[in-house]
Amino acid sequence: MKKIFISIIILILFLNCKSHERFETVKDEFAIVTASILNSRKKPDVKSDLVGKFHFGSPILINSKDSFEDTVDGEKGKWIKEKVTNGYIFSKYFITTSGNIHKLKGVVDICNFPCGGSCFIPPGDLYLVGNFYIEIDDHMDYLPEDRTPCSTIRIGTFKKDKEEYIFSSPIKYVGYNGKNNHCRITFLGNLDKIGDKIILDHLKKPFNLKRMSDSKGTYYIINNKMIYDRSRYHEYCSEQSLHDKVIEIFDSYYVDEKIDTNNLFSNYSNKFNEKISE
Repeated sequence: MKKIFISIIILILFLNCKSHERFETVKDEFAIVTASILNSRKKPDVKSDLVGKFHFGSPILINSKDSFEDTVDGEKGKWIKEKVTNGYIFSKYFITTSGNIHKLKGVVDICNFPCGGSCFIPPGDLYLVGNFYIEIDDHMDYLPEDRTPCSTIRIGTFKKDKEEYIFSSPIKYVGYNGKNNHCRITFLGNLDKIGDKIILDHLKKPFNLKRMSDSKGTYYIINNKMIYDRSRYHEYCSEQSLHDKVIEIFDSYYVDEKIDTNNLFSNYSNKFNEKISE
């Protein structure tokens, strides 16, 4: 009888383990591009045909199990298969992470902000991929010069603590300039030498987002700053009697935006290629 009882216990434990394994979720794997352009090739070889190109910061679904060790430009690494074009990318030019994805869309409310220069840097869209964030900032109301970026992208790590996102200083940041209302044309890799102080100070600082709510729903404010009730703010900005005055006020925040894992790169690519407002 004792042997039968022990056998039943062992069977129950075995079934529980199997049940746990069955419902355990598999985390998606991502590559985040850290080169100006990352080439994807048909086969895991530098001489193989190109099947795709990815800009700096691009978040790409990968399959790390489909990989091959190699040495490229004197550096050992792996060719890993990506799921956008089903080509192979080399590990020297990206960082990997796994987990969930999320997007926080930057929103700015402006009545009239006559500034000029690079003094207005609105919140960029934030892509949260695994343990990393990717943020694209468009420096609006600014016509770029040859060396100064009108758009920047930074990559760093983050964590979430209750109702707050906490973002580290970036591990890498770059810029782009352009012409004729197109911003992301020329890649600027070393902003420490060519970026102006306002942009560099903005890029280098860690920051946090705190969850808030008002009559319109939930949103996230930057670095615990004060913010108007968004409904009242829109009423104020639409008041005709104020239009002749110089109103140097604006407010910015982030809102949740749904994003599909399979369309993550397409979403980022569309943001990257859209026309920048000057």
